[in-house]
Amino acid sequence: MAELLRVENVSKSYGSLKVIDDLSLKLESGEALGVIGPNGAGKTTLFNLITGDIRPDAGRVVFDGKSITRLAPSIRCRAGIGRSYQIPHPFVGMTVFENVLVGAAFGEGRSVSEGTAVALSVLDRAGLIEKANTLAGGLTLLDRKRLELARALATGPRLLLLDEIAGGLSEHEVEDLIETIQEIRGEGVSIIWVEHIVHALLAVVDRLLAINFGKLLTQGDPAKVMASPEVQEVYMGIGVE
Repeated sequence: MAELLRVENVSKSYGSLKVIDDLSLKLESGEALGVIGPNGAGKTTLFNLITGDIRPDAGRVVFDGKSITRLAPSIRCRAGIGRSYQIPHPFVGMTVFENVLVGAAFGEGRSVSEGTAVALSVLDRAGLIEKANTLAGGLTLLDRKRLELARALATGPRLLLLDEIAGGLSEHEVEDLIETIQEIRGEGVSIIWVEHIVHALLAVVDRLLAINFGKLLTQGDPAKVMASPEVQEVYMGIGVE
């Protein structure tokens, strides 16, 4: 498989606090990578660096063979990088359909008529077609998460970044979400998923990457990463003698 994303020796500090510390990763086209780490490990900052919401102090981000380190988030979005946020912030006064249409029309530069067709298709994939005319402000948490996913998919991503999209859901809701993400992955979309619900990650990803204080702890086969002494001690709080 061809390489889709490469993060090279990226660092980001806020004053004396180094949030990302010389971190590197690679992702191949069609691959699903899980990212774990304790709170404050730098996971969301890593996503912000990939999407362009913030710029690194050092290092670079390469997407589809081209450096995107200095490109604006809107350009990265149209290049094929979509993203969900940990806390959904839909346009609460707009309908579910209108929320997704914004992503379909503006995220990839489509006309409104083209965006309408894409929005309807995405709502169907996300399990929200029956709530297309519902105001987003009245949705349950699960449906807000699905809307967050639908808005990202509407931009036509080749790379989808998922930031704790399963957080706060019931076990049954998590299982439904896993099925949806597996279907998206089956369509060839590459995925990087930050998540604390580990069994959800293990059901989807090919590799697991663990970070702490912005540094790489370990990466590789998901089962081996979860069994590693570093992850057991730092992420799961299990002392290793």
